[in-house]
Amino acid sequence: MELYTSSSKVVGKAARDLTRGQQGWYFSKGLRQGLPIALGYFPSALAFGVMALAAGLTPKQTILISVLVFSGAGQFMAVNLLSGGAPPLAIITANLVVNLRYFVMSASFSRRLKVNWLQAALIGFGVTDETFVMNYLADPEAAESDGNPLDDSGAQKEKTAFLPVSYVLGVNSISYAGWVLGTYAGTLFAGVLPDSFRAAMGIILYAMFIALLIPAAAETLAVGGVAAAGGALCWLFSRYLPSGWAVVLATTAAAAVGVILWGKGVDEL
Repeated sequence: MELYTSSSKVVGKAARDLTRGQQGWYFSKGLRQGLPIALGYFPSALAFGVMALAAGLTPKQTILISVLVFSGAGQFMAVNLLSGGAPPLAIITANLVVNLRYFVMSASFSRRLKVNWLQAALIGFGVTDETFVMNYLADPEAAESDGNPLDDSGAQKEKTAFLPVSYVLGVNSISYAGWVLGTYAGTLFAGVLPDSFRAAMGIILYAMFIALLIPAAAETLAVGGVAAAGGALCWLFSRYLPSGWAVVLATTAAAAVGVILWGKGVDEL
């Protein structure tokens, strides 16, 4: 199968029509690059496990929430509302609002994917703030000399039009594993961890997201500008709106600002 033109530019179908060995290579690379996310998720999920048990959930219920939901902010909010006696409908509604941003992320991310409905469902389930940044800004074709099976010529490769599905699944899978295993650990050690630990771990998700975003923002004016606009608008909107709506509106408005000011640069991200 010819994957590259004479100029080494990747043909669009190269990201999806891969041999089993090539898919395995990309999945392995996704696992490696997603490992920092998994390591960051583990202590935060551990804190969630401790908090959920303190709110009256059983260990099985706590683990099942992480297995089925996989939403850090949503899960912490659900436990807080549950401990305050909120009805199920209020918890579901609050989570829907908080997680609306994933609709925006998924719609944007879909431009880099060519998938069937099952692959779309699996990838969509694994979209979080951190995996979105990692995958959307990823260039798995980057010349690392680590055995890329797609190019034996040693020529410098350009960014693929579509991300290999196996790469995205690798990033998402190890991140998901880190979250679920961290939750399980939290249910095991809830009785021996101090309350101060839970408070300290709450900031890890935010710190990790910033650490993923800053390198790309520093490298590209469009990314930095959109990120700055999004942060400023979110702060402004959150003064008048619920946090979930503030995030969604700020994201949409920042994207519009990016298109207006850096049209071509944003479109090529």
